Amino acid sequence: MTRAAAASALVAALAPIAAHAAAPASPGLIPALQIDGKGHGHGVGMAQDGALAMGHKGANVKQILGQFYPGTSLGKASGSVRVPVFSGDNVEVAFPDGGDVRGNNGSVHVAPGGSVLLARDGDGTRVKSPTTTPGSPPTTTSTVAPTTTTTGSTTTTTPSPPTTLLPDRSHKRDIAGGLSPTTAPAPTTTTSAPPPPAPTFSGTLVAVPADGGRVGVVPRGRRYRGELDITPVAGGLRFVNHVNVETYLRGMGEVRNPGWPAASLQAQAIAARTYALRAMAAGGELCDSQKCQVYIGSDAEYAAMDKAVAATSGQVLLYGRSLASAVYSANAGGTSADREEGFGMTGGSYPYLRAAPYLTENVDPWSVTIALSDIARRLGYRGNLDAVTVATRGPSGRATSIGLTGSAGDKAVTGLAFASALGLHSTLFDVKGVMATKVASLTGGSVLQAPPEDAPAIADSTPDVTAPSLPSSPVAVPERVAATVPSSSGVGFFSLVAAALWGAAVVSAFRWRRRSRSSIARLLS
Repeated sequence: MTRAAAASALVAALAPIAAHAAAPASPGLIPALQIDGKGHGHGVGMAQDGALAMGHKGANVKQILGQFYPGTSLGKASGSVRVPVFSGDNVEVAFPDGGDVRGNNGSVHVAPGGSVLLARDGDGTRVKSPTTTPGSPPTTTSTVAPTTTTTGSTTTTTPSPPTTLLPDRSHKRDIAGGLSPTTAPAPTTTTSAPPPPAPTFSGTLVAVPADGGRVGVVPRGRRYRGELDITPVAGGLRFVNHVNVETYLRGMGEVRNPGWPAASLQAQAIAARTYALRAMAAGGELCDSQKCQVYIGSDAEYAAMDKAVAATSGQVLLYGRSLASAVYSANAGGTSADREEGFGMTGGSYPYLRAAPYLTENVDPWSVTIALSDIARRLGYRGNLDAVTVATRGPSGRATSIGLTGSAGDKAVTGLAFASALGLHSTLFDVKGVMATKVASLTGGSVLQAPPEDAPAIADSTPDVTAPSLPSSPVAVPERVAATVPSSSGVGFFSLVAAALWGAAVVSAFRWRRRSRSSIARLLS
């Protein structure tokens, strides 16, 4: 922290705008905090509402990217991405276009419209046909064991012919897991022989759709292009979609509005391509949720985004000779944030991630009223909370530290921790103490996109399968589908130390201010 910044922070800490609930409680009224804010997300880098507004005003791609990533340049890069999409056991994998499940000791062919069940079996994976619906005919399978020929010291193994799985069921399960009735076949007295045992494969399996088609993870309710790597892990199997970055971009769910101007969609494609390739360079994977970039798969594809991806094929943002940290959020409330405001991070060479105003058609205002007792509980304040103060703000006006005052003394928390604990849309807010009859019911915290260099650590954890499947047709939502990695994600050791020192400084400021008030009161008495 520079001396000028430290001095500004101290001045702001000594003159906060406190939010007090000083009035005596009336029947039916409880002490609460009214929080009025703007924007949705961390606010760093490109604001999607700004990209949309600039596109409507006729700005081109370079002008949009220059507004939100000044000092960067366009370059070329390519590659593939790996996205963990599911973890579980006894998982049905569907092949709408047919395909194969390949292992190091054979393969299983699946006809178009067919599916298989994959289950952990010791150190391997068993591949079998799905359980048939009661009353439906049995599944017919055919397998041929591989043959081995030895000539001298050379051994040649001829792979087995593909195993064909042709489920014949009276109800066929679609990719979303639903059941669609079909006409049941007439009863017959002829029965087929029981199928042979399902093959078991060791190591990682690969589900490969036929002819550039799709493969679906039925419990996830999504279909993907590219390949699925299926690896035995503790408790089951881990499914990772391995796909070319250009195909990946078509399946993203960040902007699903065909009404966006072409320049706005192209700017989004370039930022997302840069984010994905930087995440891959940092660690080899990125998640499919709002913690990284929302990725849905083939059901998210639509013509306007396909054109934007094709028009910008291979284009990425560079700072110097490296991929830029191309973060973005849904709405920055008319003013972009810097990295410290948005992520709690300092240091590094990111001058292009600055705090600056931008053109917008909607600052996305929001307001919430929360009981002081709920705030105390969420923030671990052990006492009766009397006042909440925005103690310091960053260059964009976002709250960077919050002061809590009450019977347990003074406590300071970062603005990011405050917003995350209360589930606020952003840290661009003001606070006011009120007596209220209606207050918000807090059910969860907010989630922010992580910088791409930190995304692999998130992807390495269990994939987020709680997000609902999205409709296959584009919906008119001109912003990120995702709301918003807990605020602590990506915060390094030195950032945590800085936050602790910052909090101590704010508490000291509060105490100094109280002592000053007491001294003044004695002089006036």
